[in-house]
Amino acid sequence: MKVYAFCEEGKALQVPAPLIRVPEGTEIHVTLHNLLRVTAILHGLHQHPGDAKAVVEVPPQETRELRFAAGAAGTYQYYASAGGELGDTGRPIREDSQLAGAFVIDPPGKVASGRIFVLGIWRSGSDLAAVRGQAPLPHMIPVINGKSWPYTERLTYTAGEPVRWRWINASDGGHPMHMHGSYFRVDSAGDSETDHSFTAEQQRTAATNRLLTNGTMTMYWTPPPGHWLFHCHFVPHMSPEMTVANALADKFIMQHTHDHMAGMVLGITVTGNRPPLDSHGRTRKIRLWVRERPAAHGLPAGFSYQLEENHSVFPKNLTVPGPPLVLERGQPVEITVVNQLHESTTVHWHSVEVESYYDGVAGWGASGNKVTPEIQPGHSFRVRFNPPRAGTFMYHTHLHDEEQLSGGLYGPLIVVEPGTKFDPSHEPIAVLSRAGPSPIEGPLLLNGSTNPPTLHWRIGERYRLRLISIAAFDGGFFSLLGPDGLLQWRAIAKDGADLPPAQAVMQEARQSALAGEVYDFEYQPTVAGTLQLQVSIGILKMKVAQQIEVQ
Repeated sequence: MKVYAFCEEGKALQVPAPLIRVPEGTEIHVTLHNLLRVTAILHGLHQHPGDAKAVVEVPPQETRELRFAAGAAGTYQYYASAGGELGDTGRPIREDSQLAGAFVIDPPGKVASGRIFVLGIWRSGSDLAAVRGQAPLPHMIPVINGKSWPYTERLTYTAGEPVRWRWINASDGGHPMHMHGSYFRVDSAGDSETDHSFTAEQQRTAATNRLLTNGTMTMYWTPPPGHWLFHCHFVPHMSPEMTVANALADKFIMQHTHDHMAGMVLGITVTGNRPPLDSHGRTRKIRLWVRERPAAHGLPAGFSYQLEENHSVFPKNLTVPGPPLVLERGQPVEITVVNQLHESTTVHWHSVEVESYYDGVAGWGASGNKVTPEIQPGHSFRVRFNPPRAGTFMYHTHLHDEEQLSGGLYGPLIVVEPGTKFDPSHEPIAVLSRAGPSPIEGPLLLNGSTNPPTLHWRIGERYRLRLISIAAFDGGFFSLLGPDGLLQWRAIAKDGADLPPAQAVMQEARQSALAGEVYDFEYQPTVAGTLQLQVSIGILKMKVAQQIEVQ
């Protein structure tokens, strides 16, 4: 494919565009030469904070000069559109989609070291047209700093060393960026024109953090030893079946794709030894069956999980999502994954701090000389870990995601404190997903249903809502509504990590959640009546509601 690109005078073209990085107070002088045959419209080359509507037009073969003060310290970007097709959020998606670069303004004094990453996507058409049935799903090439896995840069760190990254979303679409095996801290966020640094009380801990179009973030990470991934959790942005044109997929890319991944995937190796975790009790032994599921209850045929413990299988019928896997903090667990599919699979323990060998990424996770295998049909794989924190998590496939994730291979994972029990009547789980067979097809589901059963709550009692989003290519909303509209609930946790007191506050009961995000909220009804727990995808005008009768 051909794309337009920037370069410094006398140097090679590059994707992303040349980095502009200056200290606060710098006066910037830019000379722009447009060597294209179309007018280029430049965004972001002005003082920051700035106005997104402040653009500079450079006609073909002409030159423009700009002079401006850099502005306030922060992470920003500049980009150009040059006559190409614009996507659903107004960013270029075709030949001019890679005309974007980082614009970083450093504060006075010594600046902490760190890497800068720019996300980009070249696409053959509009996603919105595809989901509305007006066009096929576009082919796309998602990149990190201009490269798609397995060609993305491989990073190496030492366990425990401070790691600081800046991320810039220069693509026409949002990205839920997910870290395997540990958490990171979000220190600032912006929209490419403004940047906001969080105070210690405002900083949030996450295993999945969204970057919307034009979004930026700086993050701090203390890496544990192992082989880890940091990637977009949207399946089309990490799946080789969906990130390349069909003509290329069969002849080249699919033959050279490493670990069944492509696109926005970053591989990280962290050296060092993992410290032992506190543990108690005997090792609990469970079998997790991976089985093919026939079409039923309005869902197409797909896949499902079943749990077996003490020779008892739960649930008896194959369901979507898989059954809740309830563990205890600090109690070692041994889960034997038994694959009864006609294709290989793996299981990823999403947001759970496990050793990388058990993390579920075939061909990448490792322990010494052992590399995480694919679980072949008829074979099994034994996973061992000790959950170090209580919270809401999930488990799901991490192989053949387009087919297997859309086909139902996901389920909630709940870790409780020692000596306590999970109470489903007061801790309702709400899983937002789609029914496949591809990420843009099938109805919206709440706990695997378009018509979930009624819940029954009591006045004055507290309910912990465990909200999980695992739709393969959707961002949705969870809402709790009463007769007069949205209610108020209290935030408790994000991605299984408890929120600090300053963030555990009452707020409007509506939460946006992209794929891979998990939220916990608390609600206490005060009057009798009928409530609704609703999941929705606004762009598709889809919603599913679960009735709640309060007495």
